[in-house]
Amino acid sequence: MPGTANKDRISIDVDLASVWSKVVKSGKIANEFNAPHSDLDGRWKSGDRILFGVTQSDHEFCYFAKNLSTDKFINANVEEKEVIGTEFRCQFNGYRALRPGGQALTIGRQDEISPNPIECRFYCQDPTNTLSLLHRTPLSQIRLGNNLWNAYYNAAPLEIEGHFILVPVQVSGARFTLTHHLQTLTREFIEDIFLLRDRSKNFVLLFNSLHAGASVNHIHVHAVYRRQPLAVEKELTNAGGPFYLLDTYPAEVLVFQGIQAVDLVSEHVMRFQEIGIPFNLIWVGERVFLVPRNIEHEVTEEFPFDTLSALDICGKIVTTDRTTYNSVSKELIHAALRKSSIRVSSF
Repeated sequence: MPGTANKDRISIDVDLASVWSKVVKSGKIANEFNAPHSDLDGRWKSGDRILFGVTQSDHEFCYFAKNLSTDKFINANVEEKEVIGTEFRCQFNGYRALRPGGQALTIGRQDEISPNPIECRFYCQDPTNTLSLLHRTPLSQIRLGNNLWNAYYNAAPLEIEGHFILVPVQVSGARFTLTHHLQTLTREFIEDIFLLRDRSKNFVLLFNSLHAGASVNHIHVHAVYRRQPLAVEKELTNAGGPFYLLDTYPAEVLVFQGIQAVDLVSEHVMRFQEIGIPFNLIWVGERVFLVPRNIEHEVTEEFPFDTLSALDICGKIVTTDRTTYNSVSKELIHAALRKSSIRVSSF
């Protein structure tokens, strides 16, 4: 299904934070959609037309939302705190309760996400849907080693300073094709993400496989603004080579760095995909973190309203549940991460 290419294609060296700032100020970070469920506080009903995005107020970025069906603005809290005794942070984001799509969660393994292009939550075959990537103008187009990638804003940004979704596209003249490639990695995609990492110093790049935080079965990578070092970056390691394990981190984390990193990451990812092990990949700084996930603990008892994704695993837990935010603790985080990852020796 074709879309229109962005004439303002950015250079590979342009800072993503600058791109985000420009588009927020121009009012482009906004989506209209139907509310997926009713609000317990009565601010919206299922099916109400909602406008949700990021804007600038008093020289600061902030979330905004409006119920277009009732012509009333929606106020929600956004709070963040350090979790005592850890390097983890937890964010309560009431606005993300508005995010479209998704599925009801149960403890343990979740339902499969359909591979059918017609059911793709990026609506890659339906440019008439207001949430379709084909309906949105790419914020930037970045030529990497193997593919051209379109950068879109996330419909429910995790950070108001920047949250992009990047997908590979094929371009012909002023048109691009958004091929429905499933949420699996190839060697070529991995090489491209390494190149993007080298040009996104103030962002963390995240890949969630199916059953490891991905909510869309269409190939995509997240680029999320990084305000401060994440917990996984502060963890001591047990070696200085290109591949090692973190010492005392609550999740099982493989760490790669150096000139062999692309080869080693690709080798492990291909193996995980071959034998059906879900995983998270995190590119931050000079290192890449790979987390093999336990599919039977996709959603844990400790965080029953949230699927733990790459950002949660590496140190920033985001929730829309007030009880989760109020009760989060070192003990809960460690218990959840231990059971949600798999020991390397077990496969």
